[in-house]
Amino acid sequence: MNYSIILNRHAGNGNAEKAWATIKPLLDQQQIDYHMETTKYPNHGEYLASQIAQSHSAASSIVIAIGGDGTLHQVVNGLMKTAKQLDKAPLPVGYIPAGTGNDFARAYGISLHPHQALNQILTANKSQFINIGHYHEAIRGEDGYFLNNLGIGFDAAIVSRANTFKSRHKKNHIGRFTYLQKAIGVMYDQEPFTLMIQQDRKRFIFPKAYIAIASNHPFIGGGFRVAPHASLTKPSLELVVAERKNWPLTTWQLLQLTRGKLDQSRFAHHFQGNNLHITTTSLEFSQTDGEEMGNRFIDIALNITQYPIWQTRK
Repeated sequence: MNYSIILNRHAGNGNAEKAWATIKPLLDQQQIDYHMETTKYPNHGEYLASQIAQSHSAASSIVIAIGGDGTLHQVVNGLMKTAKQLDKAPLPVGYIPAGTGNDFARAYGISLHPHQALNQILTANKSQFINIGHYHEAIRGEDGYFLNNLGIGFDAAIVSRANTFKSRHKKNHIGRFTYLQKAIGVMYDQEPFTLMIQQDRKRFIFPKAYIAIASNHPFIGGGFRVAPHASLTKPSLELVVAERKNWPLTTWQLLQLTRGKLDQSRFAHHFQGNNLHITTTSLEFSQTDGEEMGNRFIDIALNITQYPIWQTRK
């Protein structure tokens, strides 16, 4: 097999660079046939993956992403969109997790030690198909895929503020304390919004929503369980919607979120299915796998599709 490697050197505050320094000697010692590309600007990983998909076939090539969940998100989107355009099978992916959250690695069962994660790739003898989320955004006519989650409202606003902070301070990574500061700020000034969910010809309206997270597996934010019953092998997504009440109840809900029990709150609403439609009547922040979608009116249809992962589970 030929391995095409896409490396985001800055992921995880330099963890990806260290991971590459660990696995490169192992690849060379075993005389593994590989080609490496490095991302150089935002969303470059999707472009590189698309270029690889145009010139390689799924029968002989595997793409290895080295970075965080955002890097993996870009690579899978580049490969999947290109495969769909060319009407051929998508190239399988292996993953060396080196970000700050590593939620997909936690859900799939990939070691956080680079050499062990590499061994999981090299010892695999076939693809493992998992379910991933697919969305179609009707207003802008956008299609995309997510491995972890798609969020609207609170969590997406935190992502936006954190990215603005990184841009202004020219940082590639910010710590948990800064994220906590942004979360408190969002909690203080984010207005609730009207959210409509459509499932199986039934409509549900939430006039004071502030969190809506559609999940492909249980984890978000580096290990918090937002959808305990979601799974990469289940043919469905889990959607949790929380409405804003008074300050004490809102604070309690966010504590439940960090404890992985938001879905158990009587003020949270839970949906499960393969076809969900989400709309808002106001401009709201949204994100997929921690990648900003911007501040926009939401009209998104969600379903699932399958993707091949070339990696054994630990």
